[in-house]
Amino acid sequence: MKKGMQFKIGMRTIKTGIAVAISITLSFLIHSKSPFFAGIGAILAMQSSVSESFIMGKNRMLGTFLGAFIGLLFSLVFPQNPFFIGVGIIIVIHLCYLLGWKKSVQISGIVFLAITLNNTEDTRLNYAIFRIIDTFIGIIVSMVVNYFILPPNMEEKIKSSIRHMYMDSRIIIDNLIWRQKEVDLVDLKKEMKILEDNYTTLRQDIELNLCKTKECFGFQQMLFMFENIYNNISIIAQIEKYPYIDGENKAILEKLYPKIIPCRENIEKENIDIVYNYHLNQILEKLLTINKILGEDLNPTAEKL
Repeated sequence: MKKGMQFKIGMRTIKTGIAVAISITLSFLIHSKSPFFAGIGAILAMQSSVSESFIMGKNRMLGTFLGAFIGLLFSLVFPQNPFFIGVGIIIVIHLCYLLGWKKSVQISGIVFLAITLNNTEDTRLNYAIFRIIDTFIGIIVSMVVNYFILPPNMEEKIKSSIRHMYMDSRIIIDNLIWRQKEVDLVDLKKEMKILEDNYTTLRQDIELNLCKTKECFGFQQMLFMFENIYNNISIIAQIEKYPYIDGENKAILEKLYPKIIPCRENIEKENIDIVYNYHLNQILEKLLTINKILGEDLNPTAEKL
């Protein structure tokens, strides 16, 4: 067995299996001859958040209806004609773009092909109706499962990202000031992207009345502060000489770090010192604000730094 191999199954994976099982069962109950589409609909609609499931489900429903309608027309007029099937696909895609349903293109094309290439004994109309019903079953079941079975908590994910970014920012400042090391901002950038994505998802949940929270504005302010921290760190990380740290920044560092502040007395200050201290102050002020919001218990010990 490979070292580090993990066998933990994610909740989204489990909920997808549950949604597929329920969808296929319902398809069997209505005697559908192709529960495959119910399973596909359930898989596609199961997303990492309730709002994403809702949006994905809506897109899939619109695409299914359009693909089925155009597919039925082409199957009646040009049954299984490769050339006209190609023309039909072009029409389906173009209509999706005209209607602003860009995310419905794939499912619309799949349903169109399923209907135009149908070889079953059912009438084409019945087949098209069942494809729509099967897909809708999968989508609706998936959305319901995602909503009622341990729905993703975007607030907790955002709080976790904020804590990680706060600690990463502190460590980067520690490396710059005390260790005088080159810093890698890749992980901080990734965390910021995660925070942005989670915040966007939370706003979608709120707009769709799937979530109610009073912290959304606070999260937005946190996002702005971390963007400011990242930009200012990027600037001072490019300064090659070790600058003088002014009194104001030393005072803030003493609040944030249980360490002796580096001292460069009796050294003539240069323009680069002014630039450095300005950007360092922007970072430290934001970290101090975030520190107060998160709580003093999150201050790392000297050993951790």
